[in-house]
Amino acid sequence: MYQNQHSQQKRMSQPPRVLSTKDDAYITDALSWELLASKKAHSFASQCSDQQVKHQLEQLCHLHQTHYETLLSHLSTNHQGYENQTHPHFHN
Repeated sequence: MYQNQHSQQKRMSQPPRVLSTKDDAYITDALSWELLASKKAHSFASQCSDQQVKHQLEQLCHLHQTHYETLLSHLSTNHQGYENQTHPHFHN
């Protein structure tokens, strides 16, 4: 039954114009997770002596930074000024 309901749901092609409180809380959490993951990868890379591992950690840092910036761009596209008031900008 769950599988049938799940398969009938369609993925949104565009984010909604209005964000609910729950949407805002989820986006805030997602931004925090991406920022923390990127900062941890950057910190570990700076402490790493193995160049291959260091390179992989730097790539991971950039991946999470890209995710963070993508979330911010979605917010700024649909909600001008929203991200500047609510969420910190990314800094390494």
